Amino acid sequence: MSRSLFFFLILAVAIIALIFRVSLLSERPMHGDEAVNAVKVGELVDGVGYKYDPYEYHGPSLNYFSLIAAWFFGVDSFVDLNEQVLRFLPVLFGLLLLFLVSMLRDAFGREGVLFSIIFIAMSPAMIFYSRYFIHELILVFFTMSFIIGGYSYLKSQKIYWAILTGVSLGLMHATKETFVISLGAIGLGLLLLCAQSDKKQRLEYLKQIRISHLFLAVVASAVVSMLFFSSFFSNPKGIIDSVSTYTTYVDRAGDSVHVHPWYFYFQLLFFYKYKNDPESLDSSKLDGPFFSEWIVLFLSIVGIGFALRGVKYGNPIFIRFIAFFTIIMVAVYSFLPYKTPWCLVGFYYGMLLLAGVGAAQLVLSRNLAVRIISIGIIVIGVLHLGHQAYGINYRYFDSRNPHIYGHTSSDVPRIAEKIKLMADVSSTDKPLHIQVYCPENDYWPLPWYLRGYHVEYGAEVSEKTQPAPIILIQPSMEDDLMRKLYELPPPGQRELYMHLFYNVDDGTVDVMELRPSVELVGFVSRSLFEKHLQNDTKELEVIP
Repeated sequence: MSRSLFFFLILAVAIIALIFRVSLLSERPMHGDEAVNAVKVGELVDGVGYKYDPYEYHGPSLNYFSLIAAWFFGVDSFVDLNEQVLRFLPVLFGLLLLFLVSMLRDAFGREGVLFSIIFIAMSPAMIFYSRYFIHELILVFFTMSFIIGGYSYLKSQKIYWAILTGVSLGLMHATKETFVISLGAIGLGLLLLCAQSDKKQRLEYLKQIRISHLFLAVVASAVVSMLFFSSFFSNPKGIIDSVSTYTTYVDRAGDSVHVHPWYFYFQLLFFYKYKNDPESLDSSKLDGPFFSEWIVLFLSIVGIGFALRGVKYGNPIFIRFIAFFTIIMVAVYSFLPYKTPWCLVGFYYGMLLLAGVGAAQLVLSRNLAVRIISIGIIVIGVLHLGHQAYGINYRYFDSRNPHIYGHTSSDVPRIAEKIKLMADVSSTDKPLHIQVYCPENDYWPLPWYLRGYHVEYGAEVSEKTQPAPIILIQPSMEDDLMRKLYELPPPGQRELYMHLFYNVDDGTVDVMELRPSVELVGFVSRSLFEKHLQNDTKELEVIP
């Protein structure tokens, strides 16, 4: 493959990847975790600042890079933030990952790089998490830049590669605590590689590392990490917290809420079909299609086989290292009982790289029949990936999607729009007052959707505050709310409330969900609703 053709194909694939990643970014409702991250970024944008929390929210890099994105788009307040601005960041890192892989031309060969980029660009899972405002894709990017930086340094002994490797390590640490899994897999992969080498080869590896360059890499890593965790030296305690946090995550590894069997990730990626429970409140109400990125599983196994036997094209040592690294990552993530779907990208990009290697080795085979059959299978597989990518990223936002996990219901944007209509007719110049009461503070992502209003949140119905014009609760709290509205206020000071989701056309009340099987009930003061209806004379449903 000529150099010009190679770069033309890379550019074409990148354009397709861009279209898949940026189209309709705000269509999928914000997940609760996305909303939490958004609120933290909003505090930075509003000038409140940032302090690393060793118990929640992960590392600070997402917040600070998002602040840069907000500045770039001219956003100067939390209220002005939107899904496109926030999700632009993982989109950007997802695209940069493609160009990062293109630097491995001598390691994978041009064909291997091209196929790897095609699979990363078209993978439904990678597209999905490139449109998800969480830490995972950023961690993948910096892990890959650490690997490529180290590989490039060992080839050239250039000091700038050593510094890049150190900076990448510092940013891995500043992104998410699970970086230690990737770092451990890299270290163990190198040990396995050394174990297969003779003494002379191991000495040659060591001679390629200059102590002064290693020192600079460590310093660069420490400086970057401390800058982020200390909030650029405004919170020195954050540096200590970045280490003490691991006691929290060791305890959390056995969290029963997120404990899943060892094959959980494989099921999501390769063997997923949703079957609806007739008694469930899930809004889909239908069985889902079968989802499988089978071409990646097949070709990554082929790639591992070639890596262990010895590849014909590319750098066999580096490809074998990627195989060791990926196998270790898969084993660790399968072994850990704590599992959430987005964690799968931690090992899956390694499988995608190996799938590219496997595809290239087959297509470049000297056996004509193998080449023709392989090309046919790859073309079918890539087209299938594209078809499933459309379904996962643009069509299914419920449990039929393998990557939807405790996800926000499409009802929540409708609730926010309903409240906005009420706020538009409110007679006060101040932000509309809203009360949200949910057991165990289970109200996310409402703080994102209700930004700009004056909202009182609580885990129980407060009897100390006056009822707000709009109140949202979960059904189990309705008795407590009725007491707040009609028993506690003195006679003459009680205002009638009605259902916020009442339909004046047919007299029904819509059932709204925060997430599947988590219902929200809304109430609005009659005076505010009458202003909203204006001249509508239809009978209003008043709470008895």
